[in-house]
Amino acid sequence: MSVRATISDSKSDFHKEFPYVIPPIYRKLVDELLVELHLLSHQKNFIKNSIFATGLKEIFSKFTNGYKPTEHITKLFNAICNCNGFNPDEINSSSEEFLNKASSYTKNDLNNFLAQLNNENKESSYYSRINAIGIYKLASELQYLKDIKDKDFNEELSNISELLGYQYSRVEKDISMYKSNIDKMKQALEIISLNLSSK
Repeated sequence: MSVRATISDSKSDFHKEFPYVIPPIYRKLVDELLVELHLLSHQKNFIKNSIFATGLKEIFSKFTNGYKPTEHITKLFNAICNCNGFNPDEINSSSEEFLNKASSYTKNDLNNFLAQLNNENKESSYYSRINAIGIYKLASELQYLKDIKDKDFNEELSNISELLGYQYSRVEKDISMYKSNIDKMKQALEIISLNLSSK
């Protein structure tokens, strides 16, 4: 019988694959993703679908904005995924293919896709905040939502959440926290940039 890996095991594997110093401002992101993916990897009702892949890519790309050296960004993402048994190439391709298709979806196309996805995953609808960001990114890419008001955009987020079997109140809370944290990250990076330029 195999021994279940602990978060310490995952972090040890991560540091073996990514033996570089992580700038302080990005350490919290890395630690949170390592813990989140570790927990999801042991959750039997969790499924790695295109919504999840899109959310993970979006979170990582937004919160590593400004990361230096830039050549470490891909290595960092790969290490975070690999140490928890997620295939980074599959995550990348799943997200890219999904967003390419979704950008030309009509509302009817989207509803049909989500209903099919929910039907396939009926026994495995475990919710993760990463899924919430996947929903937000999806809605942001839909052409028919580009010029609508915030109220209508939020209604569509609610519709997507419900079709996937998620409580919109949870999705809305996680999206709100995500946007708030992005703003804080931008401000922190601006302060660091100003301090460096003044030296």
